[in-house]
Amino acid sequence: MQTEQRASAAAARRPTPPPPLHLVFVPFLARSHFAPLAAKAAAANRGEDLTTASILTTPHFASLAAPSVPVHVAPLRSPVAHDDFSLLPTTDPSAAQAFFAAAEAALAPALASLLRAHNNNAGHVAVVSDAVLYWAPRVARDHGVPHVTFHTVGAFAASAMVAVHLHRRRLQLQPPEADGFPSVVKLRPAQVNEEALAHLPLFRAAEAESCAVAFNSFAALEADYAAYYETQLAGSAQKVFLVGPTRQLAVSPPPPPPPRGVTGRDPILQWLDARPARSVVYACFGSTCAMAAAQLRELAAGLRASGHPFLWVIPSPEEEEERASSHGMVVAGRWAPQAEVLAHRAVGGFLTHCGWNSVLEALCFGVPLATWPLRAEQFLNEAFLVEAARVGVRVREVVTEAERDAAVVPGEAVARAVGRLMGGGEEDVARRARARELGDAARAAVAEGGSSREEWARLVDELRAFYGRTTSGAHR
Repeated sequence: MQTEQRASAAAARRPTPPPPLHLVFVPFLARSHFAPLAAKAAAANRGEDLTTASILTTPHFASLAAPSVPVHVAPLRSPVAHDDFSLLPTTDPSAAQAFFAAAEAALAPALASLLRAHNNNAGHVAVVSDAVLYWAPRVARDHGVPHVTFHTVGAFAASAMVAVHLHRRRLQLQPPEADGFPSVVKLRPAQVNEEALAHLPLFRAAEAESCAVAFNSFAALEADYAAYYETQLAGSAQKVFLVGPTRQLAVSPPPPPPPRGVTGRDPILQWLDARPARSVVYACFGSTCAMAAAQLRELAAGLRASGHPFLWVIPSPEEEEERASSHGMVVAGRWAPQAEVLAHRAVGGFLTHCGWNSVLEALCFGVPLATWPLRAEQFLNEAFLVEAARVGVRVREVVTEAERDAAVVPGEAVARAVGRLMGGGEEDVARRARARELGDAARAAVAEGGSSREEWARLVDELRAFYGRTTSGAHR
């Protein structure tokens, strides 16, 4: 009897487990935005913090989600021809406006319906949506549900945009030391996206309605910039959390080379298998950053002139063949397994457009970068990589808007940058060492007890606290 009483008393002293929390992820309808949120949803749905997750999206993107994650589908209606923003013509502002309107018209009512259903079932639910979906915090607020703004750009780029927005006249596009911007990076006019600046007040007003803000980044890379961003938030009680990198492949250690004669392996990886360690330059500019034919010719000439083996991926439907030579391999018209390429022992550098997903994947595997931004926040990412993190080499020096939009970058500039990226000088060796250190830190951040895992647990606690039932002691 005494044993039973002691067991009953011990059970009474155990902390009551928190109620399950369901997270509805709402990514923006572009591949580069969808991927990190979908990966985070898959991780959240595994229930490590007593959470479940689902994704609200369109039919096209539903096919890209992990099979283990429930997907709520809301089709877009005309006049939008495709539900991937990346495929819109970049020179037509009216097409972008129509797309945003169509996305809101389809997704906002669908989100409201989901939240009503959860509220009717007395379940605890929260919304995690892309930062550009400015209407999502309002929908969550109207249904009494907590909301998280999720940024798919880095904390440096977001902080720099805020600094310029708030202090532009005084700064003349220089981040303010007096304002606490934690960087020696000097912003140039051509690095600042004027269209994004124009919409920033709208996005900041929406973000102010969120209970928390998350970035796809990690503490060793951007802790200072996340702290600065938190000081600039309009909502006084808001906190910023670094919860990345979210891509699952990008947090695995580089795999060993397979045994000789292994069949069924991607021809790209087979080609890399035959190259020496850290000898190959990987060149890829994403799926939506198109180059003119003249620029492609100069890029090809620069890669050949560099004297280093190269793997160049061109997602162009006009060219369907794969061509290999003693100098390099050109892959046209199809995707390459980028995470596996960057993890391969033969890859020693990455020539990139500086999209944030590509940057994170490179750094996760300790690969330094040759930077060639083409649009949007990519110019800010370049400044961060070259001047702050010191893991990048510029292909060209961009100072004015005219130089940024110059028609052709000469092959000589490409060859010089690749030479520095792959070189053996003291600065080059130090750059590679810093990239490897960041790779170790990225993998540690998402491992058990790592900074990003702990930040995510704290963020989940914040969402539970919204319902008045916090488990703050469980993860601290």
